[in-house]
Amino acid sequence: MKTNNILDIKRLGFLLRRQIFSNGKSMMIALVGVSGIMLFITLLVGFFNPTALNSLHHLYFTAMFIGGYIFTSNIYAELYPVHRSYHYLTLPVSVTERLLSGWIISGILYSLIALLIIGIIVLLSNLILSIALVNAPVQTLLLKGALKTTSIYLITQTIFLLGAAYFKKNNFLKTILALFLFTLALQIFVTVFGYLLFGSFSATDGQFTGVNFSDYQLENLFLTHIPKASRFIYYWLLGPFLLVTTWFCLKEKEV
Repeated sequence: MKTNNILDIKRLGFLLRRQIFSNGKSMMIALVGVSGIMLFITLLVGFFNPTALNSLHHLYFTAMFIGGYIFTSNIYAELYPVHRSYHYLTLPVSVTERLLSGWIISGILYSLIALLIIGIIVLLSNLILSIALVNAPVQTLLLKGALKTTSIYLITQTIFLLGAAYFKKNNFLKTILALFLFTLALQIFVTVFGYLLFGSFSATDGQFTGVNFSDYQLENLFLTHIPKASRFIYYWLLGPFLLVTTWFCLKEKEV
């Protein structure tokens, strides 16, 4: 029987177990610490501003995103240090398995654990407030937009997964800097492109002196087709593209 050098479920399972045990302790300490802070804030809001209790899901998801990005940025911490990289790179696993293990742990597994912890925080806060207060406010367990928010995390998390594989150290900060520079360059490009397409803007009559934007085809392009294409690229192409790019980064490190 030939050995599968691309993807083997058993090898992937062993690698997942290894990474979970090696990163699990620090991850759980961080999650417990953040969860305690979130529970404390929830109780304070429940006691002093009960009407704002159901709006705390924004805070929960913000903490989930930031924590997930930081955790993802360190998922390949064994890749560059000399005393750790040799052992990690000589493990009998393929590049695809390294990629999948990092993505599954920092993406799927992390988001499931984060949602579970958010649910526990909501249940505990409701229990404590019901004991301490007569007319205790009740926070809904099914947080609004949880599924869509989680899908957004799984997409954007791949940016930091690429940063974890590409940068040697300070991965999170360097990824943030790279995002800032990319956004700045994109804004400059859009501004220049818009100026070349529409011409200059006249402050006297508030109209563009270039192409007439009232033209139906041009308006339909910018208000209908481009937004649709952008959503399709974001939800269906961005994540796979970044995962493939991360695969090539990991492959380069093995050479």
